Amino acid sequence: MEAISGNSFNLLPPGLRFCPTDEDLVLHFLYHKASISSTHNFSNSIIPQLQVHLYNPWQFHGKALSNGEIHYFFSKVGESRATESGYWKDVSMDEKILCSGNGNEVGIKKYHIFFVGEEDDSSTAIQTSWVMHEYHISTYLFNNHPPSQNNCNTSHTKSEFGLWVLCRVFEAKDNTGRSMFNYEEDGDNESELSYLDEMYLTILEDI
Repeated sequence: MEAISGNSFNLLPPGLRFCPTDEDLVLHFLYHKASISSTHNFSNSIIPQLQVHLYNPWQFHGKALSNGEIHYFFSKVGESRATESGYWKDVSMDEKILCSGNGNEVGIKKYHIFFVGEEDDSSTAIQTSWVMHEYHISTYLFNNHPPSQNNCNTSHTKSEFGLWVLCRVFEAKDNTGRSMFNYEEDGDNESELSYLDEMYLTILEDI
């Protein structure tokens, strides 16, 4: 896995893997990145900020925080998702991310797939196996929770919360019969599919 120290990339010790859950990505990384009053800089130092339109999905090595073929980076909301070779298509299926401690909604996960070709000419664009999970902080998180020491009940200002998203990009693997949403490398660590993942897989077959 590659990590960032200043402007350089360093190889972390063998055996150290970065395998956060959806809840981890929202509460422990995206939240600290978005909170202007937070003094916790871990997420800012380990996950870089990238402009999505500057990179095709196969160019994230050495740019994003990578765990094998899985790439993590921050991006600003509203930035172009069209690259030199194609574009990311939002499949318009949002999945709620709930806090395991109290069941409150803390984030939203959006699904994108990468197409090679011109976005204005979708009839000739070619669908690829590249997938992007885009994580947003839920408005419920910063509108409905009073100050608390509980990570699930955050209290920072919301002035910049909506400006950032956290992206996880990986290439789908379907040659073994596994779902394209299983981004784990080891079979023993496979994550169970949510019902939205199953629905999304069905939609992709029709695109």
